[in-house]
Amino acid sequence: MARIEGIQIQNYRSLKDVTLGKTIENQNPEPLKQLIAVIGPNGSGKSTLMDAFGFIGDCLSSGVDDACEKPHRGGFERLRTKGQSEPIQFEIYYRGKSDTRPISYSLHIDSDEKTGRPYVSYERLRQRRKGQKRGQPLSFLEVTNAKGYAWAGEATDQGEGSQIIDVVLKDPRRLGITTLGNLAEHPRIVLFRQFLEGWYLSYFVPELARGLPVAGAQKHLNRTGENLANYITAHY
Repeated sequence: MARIEGIQIQNYRSLKDVTLGKTIENQNPEPLKQLIAVIGPNGSGKSTLMDAFGFIGDCLSSGVDDACEKPHRGGFERLRTKGQSEPIQFEIYYRGKSDTRPISYSLHIDSDEKTGRPYVSYERLRQRRKGQKRGQPLSFLEVTNAKGYAWAGEATDQGEGSQIIDVVLKDPRRLGITTLGNLAEHPRIVLFRQFLEGWYLSYFVPELARGLPVAGAQKHLNRTGENLANYITAHY
């Protein structure tokens, strides 16, 4: 089962620079567990951390413009950390299966100087080669300002059976993995897109979770978390 082993968030609301678990450049921390609890006082950024996951999912499904303009977000400049001019940046470090090498996905979102509209300024998918612990990982997608390259085919660490193709994205406000993640010739990008599409956020209400559960194990928490016992039964 695919799982996130780390996430880095920069310049997103109150989260100026926050890292949980591993990143591709820092392998020393322990990976995130399958179940974690984030505890802190009101205003410490707990809800913002959860919204960051929702924001990335919205960028995938509807583009960065719509993701920023959701009513509870209020536009790019309200999302970017106050006083910062650098892009909003994310890195997701995930493992598709327990026996596969992790993949890192970097996403930077900036605002157009002329229009003020948000766009994808940088996007990158990379993976270390077999046995590699140091040095530069293999990038199989890298796009800057809608132009870059991607590996096509079942790319090996040596590039056998694959080729590098130029990428020019028509809409800089859509993620590259939105388009390339639909094409069979980019299998690793397809898998990562499917991973993101499988995210499901539940805005947990503790009082509702204390009630008697409905019958049967369930795959997901519902929107309020009142089926918590059923979810735990299914997964643990």
